[in-house]
Amino acid sequence: MSNAYLQEFAQIKELIARSSNIAIISHKGPDSDTIGASLALKMGLESIGKNVESFAKDPIPTNLQFLPKADTIKNAINPSSFDIIFAIDCGAAYMMKFEKDYPEILDPSKTILINIDHHPSNENFGVINIVDTTASATVSIIYFLLEYLGIQITRDIATCLLNGLYGDTGSFRHSNTNSLTLKIASNLTAKGADYKSIVKNQFHSNRINQLKLWGRVLSRARLNDKNATVSAVTENDFDDLNASPEDLSGVIDYLNSVPDSKFAILLAEDRKGNIKGSFRTQDDMIDLTQLAGMFGGGGHKKAAGFTIPGRLIQEVVWKIKRG
Repeated sequence: MSNAYLQEFAQIKELIARSSNIAIISHKGPDSDTIGASLALKMGLESIGKNVESFAKDPIPTNLQFLPKADTIKNAINPSSFDIIFAIDCGAAYMMKFEKDYPEILDPSKTILINIDHHPSNENFGVINIVDTTASATVSIIYFLLEYLGIQITRDIATCLLNGLYGDTGSFRHSNTNSLTLKIASNLTAKGADYKSIVKNQFHSNRINQLKLWGRVLSRARLNDKNATVSAVTENDFDDLNASPEDLSGVIDYLNSVPDSKFAILLAEDRKGNIKGSFRTQDDMIDLTQLAGMFGGGGHKKAAGFTIPGRLIQEVVWKIKRG
């Protein structure tokens, strides 16, 4: 990370010094990066005597519940109770999922909101914004912020940060992995990050029903005339297999491994009448944020997604029927 955000780091340091109660919000449908970054920041700020609460509107995935203090994350917030609020890894304000019930979160006259993220879609919705699109993950930014604040990175903090880095880089396989990514990972490992637990929970904790769900995804995979690998799962699939949308985590990387495919698409119905689309590519010439943006979504150039009301219809190919 360059020195581009030293001014913002200084502002954050001053605000933290003047604050007693701090809230940290993870994005909806939380993943390794947002949870890892949030918990690392929470533990770091607690170590200097701050009262810190972490929040996520949606449930924490099973494979992240091993992280230190994951069981302290709450799903209900009272914004007026906090001096400052951090939004972590939220590519847009709506990703917090609290702003509808508490619009004051986005009102600069009522809330000091600090927005820390690495998504190109971020619209700088905070009072202070650190949006580094060159960062492999938001945990990388938190790593440097903690260093700037002079906070010791403990074994637990290192585990949370490394887990986020591991998740957002696809275990260092994705193109957002670079020399700085590996340097941070090396430093975190040297500080005692529990790499074995990270690997176990990321890859060696699949339920049999999850594997059966992956089987349906892979059996339906088709390479279409646009050289896109496409597959889909319906609400009935989840019901039949006693599975959940979080069980799909990781399967799209297999769809994205087809040599002749330019990109992969996975469409999944949920129980709220929506369709979630996920995109992945290895092609440097494709920008998936543009494709996801056509459906009101966003993300990164090589990993993006969207959510829209609708149901899936299977004809010769899967089609979306808008809700």
